[in-house]
Amino acid sequence: MTPIAPAATTAIAPKRIGVSTIASPVHGTATINGAATIMLGSNNYLGLAGDPAVAEAAIEALRRYGVGTGINPCFARTPVQLALETELADHLGVEDALLFASCSAANAGVLTTLAGPGELILSDRMNHASIIDGCRLSRASTLVYDYSSPASLAAAIETRGDRRAALIITDGVFSMEGDVAPLSQLAALAEAAGAVLVVDDSHGTGVVGPNGRGSAAACGVDPARILFTGTFSKALGGAPGGFAAGSRKLVEWLRLGARPFIFTTGMGAADAAAALAALRALRSGDGPFDRLHSNARLFRSRLRDGGMALADSPSPITPLPVGDEGRARRIHSRLLEEGVFVPVMAHPIVARGDARLRAQPSAALSVAEIEYATDAILDAFEGCR
Repeated sequence: MTPIAPAATTAIAPKRIGVSTIASPVHGTATINGAATIMLGSNNYLGLAGDPAVAEAAIEALRRYGVGTGINPCFARTPVQLALETELADHLGVEDALLFASCSAANAGVLTTLAGPGELILSDRMNHASIIDGCRLSRASTLVYDYSSPASLAAAIETRGDRRAALIITDGVFSMEGDVAPLSQLAALAEAAGAVLVVDDSHGTGVVGPNGRGSAAACGVDPARILFTGTFSKALGGAPGGFAAGSRKLVEWLRLGARPFIFTTGMGAADAAAALAALRALRSGDGPFDRLHSNARLFRSRLRDGGMALADSPSPITPLPVGDEGRARRIHSRLLEEGVFVPVMAHPIVARGDARLRAQPSAALSVAEIEYATDAILDAFEGCR
């Protein structure tokens, strides 16, 4: 078989309005639309997607186990997949974990298995779209409480009537704002209501809390009080795959009953090996986690010194408020011309009139790249009125 050369794939790639073309690994920089560009729009928080040891682990697993899983994960899994579940659960401080094909699949699996008709799910207004979809699929009643508001959640619980409050679900780190949910108060409310607290920690695992142990650790909450979902596609190496992690009882319930786990192809061995290598790199304490946060502090301090008002956040996610969508897109285009990629978030991702650029500084950036990028951002905001 003749492999397709990179140049050929670039030549045949269809053009899509508003979609940039990437022709390199996404690290601190990437080749975007043919030009070297500083990357401030990547979920590769720790820079491990381009780490040679992570890539080599995936290659070795590919040689040993092949491309696909070859078998339904209910029946058999490789040692690397089992090791990933064990070591992830240990890192998060819970009893067990279960791999899914994605975090969206994990959310759907949790919501449809642990809640159903006649029961109640209480969901934060700013939760990820996959949570919203999972609530709909569950056929349970869903009450939406105000963004990150324990008071609103408490009021919603009071209106439940004779419905059992099965689940309270929230993002751990909200992807548009970068802030952490008030998990201590939410856990107390969940326990009082007899509900399971579910936290989608896709932007928290590997990113916040001591050594990247996630949003519960960042809030000082015992992780045993929470059922987590999350992804490996962000901080933990970038490979596709998701997980649910919590008590052994709940995870076993999912293993036996979650349709998005049972009736689909699971996370492949090569992806699991990459995620396991990334998790081990994070836990070794050799630098990417501390570098991520020092880079985020430098990024924000330089923008604040230039006059931008930015909210404090324990995560690297840095929303750059604009308001008008047209102006936000002009700023994005100007930055791209200057070799800096910061994506636009506009309706329907955010409310009309609340457009912003969302910057995500990573551990892979150098100080010089951060200095150049922040100067370019300040100039673009000033120049695009």
